[in-house]
Amino acid sequence: MTLLRRALAPITSLGWTIAAIGAVSWWVGARLGWEELLIIAGACLVALLLALLATVGRLALHIDVDVEPPRVVVGGDAVGRVRVVNPRGRLALGSRVEVPVGAGVAVFEVGALGAGERYEEPFVVPTHRRSIIPVGPARSIKGDALGIARREVVSGRQVDLYVHPRTTVLPSFSAGWIRDLEGRTTNDLSPSDVAFHTLREYVPGDDRRHIHWRTTARLGTLMVRQFVDTRRSHLGIVLSTDATDWIDDEEFELGVSVVGSLGRTALVDEQEVTVLSGSDALASQTPQSLLDALSGVEQVPDGLPLRELARRSLPAMRSVSVLALVVGSDVDPRFVRLACESYGSHVTVVALRCRVGAEASRRRIGNVSLVEVGRLDDLARVLALAGTGR
Repeated sequence: MTLLRRALAPITSLGWTIAAIGAVSWWVGARLGWEELLIIAGACLVALLLALLATVGRLALHIDVDVEPPRVVVGGDAVGRVRVVNPRGRLALGSRVEVPVGAGVAVFEVGALGAGERYEEPFVVPTHRRSIIPVGPARSIKGDALGIARREVVSGRQVDLYVHPRTTVLPSFSAGWIRDLEGRTTNDLSPSDVAFHTLREYVPGDDRRHIHWRTTARLGTLMVRQFVDTRRSHLGIVLSTDATDWIDDEEFELGVSVVGSLGRTALVDEQEVTVLSGSDALASQTPQSLLDALSGVEQVPDGLPLRELARRSLPAMRSVSVLALVVGSDVDPRFVRLACESYGSHVTVVALRCRVGAEASRRRIGNVSLVEVGRLDDLARVLALAGTGR
């Protein structure tokens, strides 16, 4: 029974359908004496036998798949490559190789390969849409052309192609400073001992602990240390993924690009960044890790309402100094204000409402800056309007 099961295992659903047609044709033809049905039954049997014969033979090919580059921006060029090697010491008969590419499959007809011989073929990976595209693992296929019987062996590994959202370069994003000894220096002078800047003459009211006695003795005038403040922004970004907040996919893509541009600029600027997609935290240690994570962000049909999203994001946003809330144009501005009030007065909150084609504008709703973003290239200007970019 086991041998029979193994022999019939390669038969596909199409093959079993043909077998059923053949069996019914034989039964009816034999009972009623219809030769035509018996001919159909014989044809079905021959087709099955030939298909099973096509699956005979070893599938001992080594197959490797890679994609270059492993990361592209939407619409960029990405080329996959399949490499097939016959590692055996004798001829390997021809076979078909299938490489899953996202929801599709790339098919390659590989001819007979001699001992150690290799086959290599490039293929284009479509990148018209932001996503994480799994490529591979490859499958070595033996079977007939009609798909009546098929035997496959999975070989190699899966590689992921990250299709990043489009981003734009922004000026240094600097607002809502928090003091941090590990932060960036600014031009704001401070008498506190944070980062040494220069020496200057003593004026009444200066802290005598900061007198530099060696220089004072040399010059005969009291000299004090002048320090600069070091401050570091912690930028929080919350992206609404509720599908009811966005008019269409194009508008949501604009929102994802806004998040990517803000986060990437802040990380390059060595600021701390926390990003939430809905209630899910995204990796944001480096610009690359953030853009990788944004490649897989999708809208959720029954996502969190905006106010609930703000409430759930509070634990992750406790230490932020600036918060950007990115929403779609289907969100009522009153709900944006109510959501932003959840974060408290110690946080500078900017709500970015994305509406494709809208003119860049800014208005105040309570303590919240609500800015309209119609094009990604307008982002630097709307941030300047909101007082969070320069």
